[in-house]
Amino acid sequence: MTESLAIQQHFSDSAQLLNECADLLAEPLANAAQGILMALMSDGKLMIAGNGIYASIANVMAAYLVTRLQQDRMALAALSLCTNPAVISSLNNSSPDDLFARQIHALGKQHDVLCVISIDGQCTNLCQAIKTAHERDMHVLAITGGSGGEIAALLRDDDFWLNIPGDNALRVLEAQQVTIHALCAEIDQLLLGGL
Repeated sequence: MTESLAIQQHFSDSAQLLNECADLLAEPLANAAQGILMALMSDGKLMIAGNGIYASIANVMAAYLVTRLQQDRMALAALSLCTNPAVISSLNNSSPDDLFARQIHALGKQHDVLCVISIDGQCTNLCQAIKTAHERDMHVLAITGGSGGEIAALLRDDDFWLNIPGDNALRVLEAQQVTIHALCAEIDQLLLGGL
């Protein structure tokens, strides 16, 4: 009986946060989708970065845009900065704070958008990536939790911020995944018209 209540509480807590995010993020999510699509239609690309489990989420997000989310459409230019083991290993050994910034120096250009995904916004290498993206005149999309940390402080007025309220890492992660699904679906809807 107690185990059943604990299990139900996980689902209840997740549903409560998702409902809160539906209202809180609707407008900023629509704005981010429009900004990303405008960049993609201007020969830009979406470069995505995250650490730990967020590296896997970055890979999945890039796959959704390059291939499809739910409906066939043209391939969209998206690149996870977490996929090349040789680059990641080399930079982690020599300069871990530049893990993503160095790749942005090599590949980033105006009209590109950098997306950083973080639980608390305190990752030094993601902060360096944002600074480098701004130097390249790129917009930034930050998907964070809690207060948004240092990442939120680095964002400019023309950047995009999707912040999940709360500090429970599991609930924030779940809501971030749904947020990414909603973002990719909104991009598809803008591109294809009325999914």
